[in-house]
Amino acid sequence: MISAPQDLTDFVFRSHNAALQLAQVPAQQKNKALLEIAEALKQERDRILEANTLDLEASREMSVPELVLEWLKLTPERLQNAIDCLKQLAVMPDPLSDRYDRERHRRVPLGSIAFVYEAFPQLSIIAAGMCLKAGNSSILKGGSEGSNSNATIASIITDVIKHSSLPDASVMAAPLGSTMKDLLTQEKYLRLVIPYGRPSFVSQIAKQGTVSVLPTAMGNCYLYLSPTANLEQASKIIKASRSGDPDPVNAIEKVVVHHVWLERGLIDWINGLQQQGLKVRGCESISAYCRNRHDSLHRDVDEETVWGQAYLDHTIAIKLSHTINDSIDWINQYSSGHADVILTDSLAESQKFAAEVNSSIVFINSPSRFTHIGMTSDKIGITQVVLGMSSIKTRGASRRTGAINLTTLTTTKQIIVS
Repeated sequence: MISAPQDLTDFVFRSHNAALQLAQVPAQQKNKALLEIAEALKQERDRILEANTLDLEASREMSVPELVLEWLKLTPERLQNAIDCLKQLAVMPDPLSDRYDRERHRRVPLGSIAFVYEAFPQLSIIAAGMCLKAGNSSILKGGSEGSNSNATIASIITDVIKHSSLPDASVMAAPLGSTMKDLLTQEKYLRLVIPYGRPSFVSQIAKQGTVSVLPTAMGNCYLYLSPTANLEQASKIIKASRSGDPDPVNAIEKVVVHHVWLERGLIDWINGLQQQGLKVRGCESISAYCRNRHDSLHRDVDEETVWGQAYLDHTIAIKLSHTINDSIDWINQYSSGHADVILTDSLAESQKFAAEVNSSIVFINSPSRFTHIGMTSDKIGITQVVLGMSSIKTRGASRRTGAINLTTLTTTKQIIVS
């Protein structure tokens, strides 16, 4: 067993010290560095993709799961998307610019942040960029399956940092030989850990860390199809929710349908979902209904569905419900709680769903498409870069926080003036 380097605490201290310096760096200097990193990654695109090819070949030989292989694959489009995010960050407003409010609070960076992740090599680019923009230093620790990709990307970023006006330790790759557990217990200087990957990976990090953890969530989002909804619109919303890159973040994986749809074309709708390439599963009532009325669907509708876990593939499950109250109770029990959707023409139903569903974000008649890497527009048209969906965990307690954006990566300091 490889032991952690004796100087791991000193390493994290360097990151901590860099964060203290970054908090005082003018926004224009950070923006300039973001653009320089973007340009360097663009110039080294072939080198990065070659490193990723080596990772893919090695991972296939080691029988890495297909799901992880798909996440690991760094296409030119995925890499360009990450580069575009850095450029977008550079022109966004400074999250620290609103220095004081009426209560004399000052918005400040969190400090040193560790980003630990499975596959998704492009995520390190986004995470490092968001931390820099918010005035935080970052420590990047990717999984072994992407070792070549991660090392190449980190070396390009750190080389740009060394030749910029920012502190050298603003972005660093975790030292070789350091274990995940050793890093997660550096609470003296490390302020936050953000894990990203399969639910089992995120859960393990949250349990091991003595540092505050911001667990991300993907998949297992619910759609409630009310009596006043529209099946064609429901199909479009499900498809749109799965069109992110990659798609598991807010993909609708479970649908709760009101029983009136049994006699309103539910079977034809299920057939349409299958034609989209989805594998449809269902509760006992849905399975029995399909079996009695359309034998060809029975092979594709499975009674044994795990409602509280994410599939993270092309599977979707359908649950029958008789009232909106039953639907809300079911969603609150089994949804991952980061994004749920209602499709309805009833104002009363939409208000009730929004008020009672225990989710970070509720979408009303809107696709839950929300990429964890990329740019999205909120209701007032302001473009933002987001890293994922999350709930913060601090030593046993947790609360949902929704999107991980620049504001999430800051906190407030109270200023008391006599």
